[in-house]
Amino acid sequence: MVVGETAKKKSPTLDVNALLTMLTDELNQINSKLDMMAELNGKILKTQEEFLRRITNGSHQGEVIKLQPDVMTLLSLPRSLRKTVMVLYKLKEATAEDLARETKRLRAVESASANQLVRMGYLKKKREGRKVYFYIE
Repeated sequence: MVVGETAKKKSPTLDVNALLTMLTDELNQINSKLDMMAELNGKILKTQEEFLRRITNGSHQGEVIKLQPDVMTLLSLPRSLRKTVMVLYKLKEATAEDLARETKRLRAVESASANQLVRMGYLKKKREGRKVYFYIE
């Protein structure tokens, strides 16, 4: 037996071909996930362009533009914002403190998330005295 063959049999390392095959499979999975993210991003951009076009053209006069968080919209939102919206679906109407209690996050974080969703048009807010209530219309 040749010395090189004995060393190969005792070595715990993977076969180079098997390793390359595993790396190729992992890269293919990453590529498919990136393609899916690019497709979703394209859909989001088209929606935003349509929204901006309607606002700038004034074609929405007399027409109420409602953005309701549907399944695809929820999936396209960042996880932190998605969590806030899901809690609001459950509570119907809530203050930042109520949201924080449900999500186990800081009140300031929930307030910032809810206000960002208001700016994006997914939520509405109303003030009653010193309290601000967020809700889905």
